[in-house]
Amino acid sequence: MARSVRVRNLAKSLDISDTELLIWLAENAPAVIARHPADFLPADVAERAQQALGRAQPEAPAPEPVERRCAECMKLPAKGGLRVVEADADAVCDMCGSSANKRAALAMIGAFHARGLKRLLVVGGGPGTAEDLRHLLAGEVDIRIVDGEGHRNAAKADADLRWADVVAVWSSTILSHKVSKLYTDQRASFRDKLVTVPRRGVAALCTAVAEKVNAPAG
Repeated sequence: MARSVRVRNLAKSLDISDTELLIWLAENAPAVIARHPADFLPADVAERAQQALGRAQPEAPAPEPVERRCAECMKLPAKGGLRVVEADADAVCDMCGSSANKRAALAMIGAFHARGLKRLLVVGGGPGTAEDLRHLLAGEVDIRIVDGEGHRNAAKADADLRWADVVAVWSSTILSHKVSKLYTDQRASFRDKLVTVPRRGVAALCTAVAEKVNAPAG
């Protein structure tokens, strides 16, 4: 059986006076005669009073969003409205997912954005790395990838060089000399754009490009 509720305690919980509660009871709970505040009310009446007279409590402020990052990602700019904290060594980074490829791609994206660059041309690389790069850079950097064994001529290479902000020649991948030569032969004219990447792997390419972009001019 539900326990009765003392009028005085109910009024206190509702943050109203005993009199206010007794008036409400007289108008809305006719079965209950206005009583002295020391008396008790049936539980169902007390529940109705809680629903009708309860004053909304101020909502607690939403917790500040926290982004936990690995030590490397701590160097990258923070997004607005986020508090960045360093994650434990065994925790997954909220930013890169503890992926070396994504971490390097984010650093490269940051370097491009900081200098107002948008377009990357990659000469070489296999189908797998091409897919990874497109996925990691989607919506952040426009990328074109030249098949290292495909057909290219000087006119197309020249158009590629003029289009790109940075040209990465991926020398350690499947890349025929006749294709790479179309780009490296124009080094004198496009020196500021060209970077040779001597190591395999998406992280190595992104790191080399970021270093090129961040290097002092001249």
